[in-house]
Amino acid sequence: MANSPYAAYWLITLNLQREEGLQPLTDEIDEAVASWKQQNPGQRIEDHLHEFVSTADLPLLASTIREILRYTTSVMSVRRVTEPVEFGGYRLDRDDEIVCAIRSVHLDEEIHENASEYDPERYMKHKKFSKNGKTITNHSIPWGGGASMCEGRSVDFHRRSSRSSVD
Repeated sequence: MANSPYAAYWLITLNLQREEGLQPLTDEIDEAVASWKQQNPGQRIEDHLHEFVSTADLPLLASTIREILRYTTSVMSVRRVTEPVEFGGYRLDRDDEIVCAIRSVHLDEEIHENASEYDPERYMKHKKFSKNGKTITNHSIPWGGGASMCEGRSVDFHRRSSRSSVD
């Protein structure tokens, strides 16, 4: 969760560099808030924030957050080889350490078209990502993976959404 302020910073900064700025996001959020208030008259949205964020239709905000995480995160994890193996033409011995550089997946042009460009609608346009004709399920790995995966990943995503969703 310590990275949430950075994600909020990048969400604002990168969108302000776009011609339309934050307007598409604020329009989507305003529409969702108005719809929630109409369906829940007399209730304060602040008292139901988790419910709102969990149920609101905010495809652009969700896509933008996923793109911010893809575009700005640089996660690395270290793995220790437990038994000798050959992998990718390399011989790895027991206790060798391997650095998994996740950023290379986030910037792979074969997986993400125009990977070096920020595109807040990327995850609205593309529902599946592939490389060499094979579907890539882990095409964006901002929280790492396996034993070192960030424990706060689901809380963090909702927290980032809620920070962006309330006036």
